[in-house]
Amino acid sequence: MPTVELRAVEKNFGTVKALDAIDLSIADGEQVAILGPSGSGKSTLLRVIAGLETHDSGTLTVDGVDQRAVPAHRRDMAIVFQHFALYPHLSSLGNITLGLRYGLKLSKQEARARAHDVATRMQVEHLLDRKPREMSGGQRQRIALARALARRSGVVLLDEPLSGLDAQLHAALRVEIAELLRSVNATGVNVTHDQVDAMAMADRVAIVNHGTVEQVGTPDELYAVPATVFVASFVGSPPMNLAPVGEDGSSVFGARRLRVDGPVTLGVRPERLHFTAGDVDLDWRARGRVALIEPNGADRVVHVELDTPGPRRTFAVRCRSGEQPPLGAAVDLSCAPNDVHVFAGEQDRRLGTVAELGGELAMAGAQ
Repeated sequence: MPTVELRAVEKNFGTVKALDAIDLSIADGEQVAILGPSGSGKSTLLRVIAGLETHDSGTLTVDGVDQRAVPAHRRDMAIVFQHFALYPHLSSLGNITLGLRYGLKLSKQEARARAHDVATRMQVEHLLDRKPREMSGGQRQRIALARALARRSGVVLLDEPLSGLDAQLHAALRVEIAELLRSVNATGVNVTHDQVDAMAMADRVAIVNHGTVEQVGTPDELYAVPATVFVASFVGSPPMNLAPVGEDGSSVFGARRLRVDGPVTLGVRPERLHFTAGDVDLDWRARGRVALIEPNGADRVVHVELDTPGPRRTFAVRCRSGEQPPLGAAVDLSCAPNDVHVFAGEQDRRLGTVAELGGELAMAGAQ
């Protein structure tokens, strides 16, 4: 399987910089998700890899071969588009074999044999005689994926392939696609704005924001050690609770103050906050009122409006069903110092936790 390398790749559309010095390495057989909000540049990045867009600067190589002069149809890649892109006048079999016959120049018999093989593995062989209008959205997506896999390309690119599907089908196809790509040892690149898809389907995830890669890591790394405020706010449901530190060192944790220079933001994951007074000497504490209780299966997400001066600020707390305080109740929140993340500087980069930084923060005791 090929290795895909991007080094300082940039792409501009007029005065708009869509990709800004992108560095990304995708190993043989690895599944990588490109995750980011709408307009972040993730689809442009996928199109550059596919050869549908030409990058303005930097290098893109596949197995060490520079791809700038390699047209899209000559690259060892297959792509699954968000809207399937099936030919409406052709049957599923025709859609799968068209590229095999006229792109890869396979004989009719070879193309049909390969189509039947991949359709059987994907359990859609009964759909080969149907045209797109005769199939559901999930069935059309399976055929589109079968068409891409039938090429037996080293790299499979997926451009938000699950958007627009109902929740049950979405979850089922997420598992199927991940298993299928791994079973054929294909190198997969999946562009998505859905963090659940990214975390479930990928070995590593690249977080893209404003045309730059903010962090690349495993799903666990992104969740536990977010590199920036953006990653902390984008990964996790609910996302990390974030609150700025005032110039005087004050924060929502009223009994604790930090002596720091420059802008600082504190962050705590919802499941790391507890409805308890905690250890007065060790834990960081905040007070507030329960403003909303959000059912979430066996869990509850409790939104607490904090008792702090200035703009209204709310923290989310995840707890087990039956452990939540009643709506409107006054509550104490506590968390351990090693659960309070510190972000600082103009780039809002993570410095560590309060427990890790300790003396560097010149943390004052309870006031």
